[in-house]
Amino acid sequence: MTPARFQTIEEIFLAALDQEPDQVSAFLDTACGSDAALRREVEALLASDRRADRFI
Repeated sequence: MTPARFQTIEEIFLAALDQEPDQVSAFLDTACGSDAALRREVEALLASDRRADRFI
């Protein structure tokens, strides 16, 4: 993964955290466009974040 790709994933992930839960999917539609791999990466981070919140 290139540094630019990592930065894009991080920016979208952080912005997605600011969305209302029912708006995340629509946000990702716009932010990721047709890049399915990008969306999968961000969704994986979001899922990990949710699991971490439940753990604590």
